[in-house]
Amino acid sequence: MRYFALHQKKLPLSLLSCLLCLMFLVQSSRAIAQEDCIPVDLAEVKTTDLEESIEGIGTLEAQQQVTLKPEIAGVIEQVHFEEGSQVSKGQLLFSIEDDTYQARLRAKEAAMAQARAELANQDRVYERRKRLYAQNQISEEVKDEAETQLESARASVNRLQAERDEIKEILKDTRIRAPFDGITGELMVDAGNWVDAGTSLTSVVEIDTLDIAFTLPERSIGRIQNGQMARVRVPAYPERHFEAQVSFVSPQIESSSRSLLVKAKLDNPEGELKPGGFASVQLQVGIRRNVPVIPEEALIPTRTGYMVFVVQDDQAHGQKVDIGLRKPGQVEIAKGLSKGQEVIRTGHEDVQEGDRVCPAQETD
Repeated sequence: MRYFALHQKKLPLSLLSCLLCLMFLVQSSRAIAQEDCIPVDLAEVKTTDLEESIEGIGTLEAQQQVTLKPEIAGVIEQVHFEEGSQVSKGQLLFSIEDDTYQARLRAKEAAMAQARAELANQDRVYERRKRLYAQNQISEEVKDEAETQLESARASVNRLQAERDEIKEILKDTRIRAPFDGITGELMVDAGNWVDAGTSLTSVVEIDTLDIAFTLPERSIGRIQNGQMARVRVPAYPERHFEAQVSFVSPQIESSSRSLLVKAKLDNPEGELKPGGFASVQLQVGIRRNVPVIPEEALIPTRTGYMVFVVQDDQAHGQKVDIGLRKPGQVEIAKGLSKGQEVIRTGHEDVQEGDRVCPAQETD
């Protein structure tokens, strides 16, 4: 510092003054250059393909869901599953005590054996009397009596067989099985409980594939058809979407809401989605190809619509535009701009017609 100070003293006063003036002029010229244009962020009008979609809200539904109820009364002998577990079609879930029905079945089987023996005997009697009648050795009345007894024996066998089959069906009802592959719900009874016919035992829900049932405005009816793809979003996974395919379009409009019921199927192999949940749907109905687009920030709302500032020869010029589809961060320009033009993306709040502008990064 001492060395610098000594040498500074040796500089002529006129030379020092000139240096100070030169530094002032440089700083002033930079300030003037910066004030001469308004720094803005620019964006180029580009073309791209935009997907047309219709939005709706709906509810996730299980493709198959059933509440299991016994068809007979009895005591729950055993529960063969854990609630919330995966079960297969035909898998045994509940057993109802069947001792009484087994005893009745054995009694019917014994009665049937006796009735069949009687039927066989009556059949032999009838055949013998029929031959004797043909030889004119007995009267027709005696033959007819044997035939009547044969028919009575046959009716007894048929009646007992029907009663036996009925007991067998009841015995089947003491074994309650899964009607399809699915997940079991809450267990509503325990082993040892007495249940009446119709008592709710548990539910089985098939969730590998779900339906999303949603409604769309009546005006959309001409743009919806089976096979269209849809994106489904749920609150539990806000950053994700699930693909679904339209499988049902209602043949009629709901008169109270003037809306159309639509259903789409979506795969759910991991069981991440649950029936009953809320979901939003974007239904894809078309593609607009090679349309001009700009960033949403470039739009300036006016009393009559929208405008943007187009930059030409470093000057800003207001341009009225008609917009089409709007996507997050992007908007279609239906009229007013063409590909390659530059518009002010941000910073247009400080811009007026004819102002000179420059890219913000060049002013640093």
